[in-house]
Amino acid sequence: MKLYEHFLNRKQKGELLNLEELSPKDLEKLFINESKSDAMIASLFGVKSSKITYLRRKYGITIRNSLIKDFLDYESSVGMELNANMKEIILTNENISKISKAVTHFAFRNGPIEDMHADMTKQITDEDMKKLNKYMVNRIAYIFTLILEDRWTEFNFLVENMDFMFGRHWDESFPDDGGMRELFEKEINKFRN
Repeated sequence: MKLYEHFLNRKQKGELLNLEELSPKDLEKLFINESKSDAMIASLFGVKSSKITYLRRKYGITIRNSLIKDFLDYESSVGMELNANMKEIILTNENISKISKAVTHFAFRNGPIEDMHADMTKQITDEDMKKLNKYMVNRIAYIFTLILEDRWTEFNFLVENMDFMFGRHWDESFPDDGGMRELFEKEINKFRN
């Protein structure tokens, strides 16, 4: 039984429904999930529809916010569709160079190596940085080419060999978004205002 039907059944049995008992979560469910208008919800609780509109806005329950929330939720149908579309758009042979440069900047260039390069006592020259950047971009391009072309046997060979020869004694990795998720959400949330 849907929430609206539940409240309607209670009202039809003579119960006076108290608006103060309507949680923001239930209000969102009625308005977003069950597509009930402010007037329909107000009728259940014996209040003016403007009261429901006020409460929705107070709690940020709008269709726009719901769409943005779905957009940010990778497990929602909107999020899954968007991710599938973005994968097709970004993961192409034409974008391998752009992807490689972006990943190099994100994972390497904008990290501790930049501090070392800026520190004159470390003696990492501009020419050294160019070589390191080019090396990283080319290697990352190879990795993304394997992924793009579904060359998983080669990818597995690379991973297993590098781990066996070099990586086994390194610390475990932990995903670090470097603040990108927060930046992404801020950009998306600009549409809420």
